[in-house]
Amino acid sequence: MLHQHEYTEILFIQDGQGNFTLNGKIVNVNRGDLLLINSNIEHETASSIGSRFKGFSLSVSALHLSGLPKGYIIADNESPILSAQGNHITINKYIEDIYEEYTNSDLGSQEIISSLLTTLIIKILRTLYSTKSGANASISEKVKKYITENYNRDISLNELANVVYVNPYHLAHTFKNEVGISPIQFLITHRIEVAKTMLLHSDLTIREIASKVGYPNANYFNLLFKKFTGYSPGKFRKNF
Repeated sequence: MLHQHEYTEILFIQDGQGNFTLNGKIVNVNRGDLLLINSNIEHETASSIGSRFKGFSLSVSALHLSGLPKGYIIADNESPILSAQGNHITINKYIEDIYEEYTNSDLGSQEIISSLLTTLIIKILRTLYSTKSGANASISEKVKKYITENYNRDISLNELANVVYVNPYHLAHTFKNEVGISPIQFLITHRIEVAKTMLLHSDLTIREIASKVGYPNANYFNLLFKKFTGYSPGKFRKNF
C-alpha cells in the first residue's frame, strides 16, 4: 500500500531483490543496494516473486543536512538507489550493530545508536558524493543506471557503450565480470521485474504493459516473460 511518513528512511538490501514505487516511479533494488527515501515521499514496497529480499529499514527523524530541505538525504533530481557493493560488509556491520544495541537496550544504547547512525549516514554521503563526482562510479554502475532510467526504449549494446565511451566488446566483458550477466540480459531482467509489478499492481492490459516496458510486440513479450518466470503474463497475474 502506498504510504508516506515524516521521517527519513534508509533501506539496506542484504540479500535478494525487490521492487519499489516512489512517487509513481517503479525502481528495482538488488543485494548491496541502499534505497534512500526522503520524508513525505509516497512509496510502496513489493518483493520480487520468487526472489524475496532481506534487509534492514532505518527510520531517521529530524534529519537536516546542509543544502537540503529537512528530512531529505538526497536531492529530488537524484536517484534514490545507491549501490554499496564495495562497502557492503562495512555498512552491513554498522546496521547489525545498531540493531543489536536496539534489541539489547543496555546502558548507553541510545548514545551508541546515535553515534553509529551518524557514522553510517556519513559513510552513505561519502559514497553518494564520490559516485556523483564519478570518482568511484564504475562503467557497470553507469550502464545499470542508464538502463533503469531508459528501459522502456529500444536500447542496443552500441548505445550503452557510447554512454560510457568504451567499445561494445569492452563493455560486455567488463559488465559481465562485475555484474554476472551481460548488459542486455540486465536490461531484459529489469524489464521483466517492472512488468511483474505492473501485472500485480495495475489494471493495464498485457499488451499495454509490454509496450510500457519496451516490447511493442506483445507476442514476443509473452514468450520472453514465460522464459524468465515460467509463467505467461496472464497466468502470473492470476496466480499471484
